[in-house]
Amino acid sequence: MTQKSEQFRPEDYEKYRTLGVKHLIQPNMTRAAAYAPENFTLFVKEIDGCHVIDIKGKTYLDAFASLMYRNVGYGRKEIVDAIYEQLQQLSSCVGTSPNIPQITLAKKLADMTPGDLSVVFYGNNGGDAVETGIKIARLYQRLCGFANRYKVIGRRREYHGTNLGTMALGRPIKGTNPLMCEDFAAYGPLMPGVIHVAHPCCYRCEYGLTYPGCDLKCATQVEAVVLQEEPETVAAFLATPVSAQSLCDVPPPEYWPIIRSICNKYGIVMQMDCVVTGFGRTGKMFAVEHFGIVPDIMSVAKGIISGYMPLSATIMSSKIADAFEPKTTFLHDYTFGGHPAACAAALVNIDIIEREKLVENSDVVGKYLLEKLQALSNHPMVGAVRGIGLFCSVEYVKDKKTKEPFDNAVTGRLRSKLMARGLVSRTRDSSTSFLPPLVFTKSDADEAVDILEKSLTELEKELSM
Repeated sequence: MTQKSEQFRPEDYEKYRTLGVKHLIQPNMTRAAAYAPENFTLFVKEIDGCHVIDIKGKTYLDAFASLMYRNVGYGRKEIVDAIYEQLQQLSSCVGTSPNIPQITLAKKLADMTPGDLSVVFYGNNGGDAVETGIKIARLYQRLCGFANRYKVIGRRREYHGTNLGTMALGRPIKGTNPLMCEDFAAYGPLMPGVIHVAHPCCYRCEYGLTYPGCDLKCATQVEAVVLQEEPETVAAFLATPVSAQSLCDVPPPEYWPIIRSICNKYGIVMQMDCVVTGFGRTGKMFAVEHFGIVPDIMSVAKGIISGYMPLSATIMSSKIADAFEPKTTFLHDYTFGGHPAACAAALVNIDIIEREKLVENSDVVGKYLLEKLQALSNHPMVGAVRGIGLFCSVEYVKDKKTKEPFDNAVTGRLRSKLMARGLVSRTRDSSTSFLPPLVFTKSDADEAVDILEKSLTELEKELSM
């Protein structure tokens, strides 16, 4: 049932909270936690690019772009109109036949992605796009005559989705900072054939080394792992160019060229998860552009359509795609992947990003936001501030020397203080991450950081820090 905004009443808050705890499970939370009064906020209306209103009439600045995907911001009527117009003309895919919005968007993606990434397969969300890429990489290796290449190298402290395959690729580091990544062992056995290597986190180096004297061991060690596993068994290397899960760690500039050269040397498919870092998030259209490398397969979602409908894409090089022709069928499908209305909406979304120079805004305002956040480093709780573009994070520690993180009970208290002051962010796992809509302004950054500083000061006082 659709309701007009004026029909929502503050007194309905408790009614919906009661119904929710009884009937609806929220992602990554127990029902008791999701619908606890200190956590449950019921948003009902978009105001403008970065602001939303809850059922009680309170306005919030969204510094997390809903779930890292509202790149063009809220209230984009032209995207809604494109969806409506397409639904009136052709409201679904007909059998397995392609449609004009699908083809037009595929051509657009081929034109705007780096290098020879030029062939597209559609899905519905980021996990779909990543798992599709894994299947493509494995099949490609077999078509090239390498029947034993099935293993995938992933990195610890990363997140690629919650399918059994994508869950297998992210792992916590035992005893170092287990809050940084979900432990999916309870859902095992997960996809076999996954090997984990170190994440390029200079603040929490797995090897206890310091850049640049480390000689990029986190990168060069990958070759040793390949040789140990035997190169003829390794199909792909999968990672994010800059990871949101590991709190916006930006790898040293030499890191990705080293990984690219290792993949080239041993015939390993390089697959990049750009689900979060695509479409302007880091100040480039795609984060891989910061490092001067081109993957063989790139998975995108979120910013491709700014969340106005579900859509993702797995984009591969012509070399990968041509290996399937003319006889091999890619046995893979999503019923609603590449929905014509979603593709039509994505085309308008991308046009907005380009027309309004939102990639450039992400770069400029992102640098300003990072500078403002770095000024908080004098706070006792603040251990590290890092980021690139509108992709920033503040990590909290009990002690700056030991770097011991806080538990989620303390971080939850900070989250409640931020929400009470009208700021939406991802505050959990001993950190606060800022990935706002790309229409974020310097004034928005000032407001967000001011709220964070006041909330930190209040919490530090309570913790006697």
